[in-house]
Amino acid sequence: MGILVQDNSRQSELQNRISSELREKAQHTSPRPGDDVDLAEDSEYVKHLKKTGRFGWFWFVLILLAVISVIIILVI
Repeated sequence: MGILVQDNSRQSELQNRISSELREKAQHTSPRPGDDVDLAEDSEYVKHLKKTGRFGWFWFVLILLAVISVIIILVI
């Protein structure tokens, strides 16, 4: 959006009005400091998924050991 105004006093009035309207709009639409907004949790895709259990790290270790085993077998 651009408006060209030749009169500086009028331009500053317009700039002040636009900035105050944008500031007011931002205050109304921005979340409060205590609110945690996570829209990914509300999507249909993640509705039926479960969070990783406390033994999720175990799968990482197993995959890492398998990769190391394959590398050692190929080298020897």
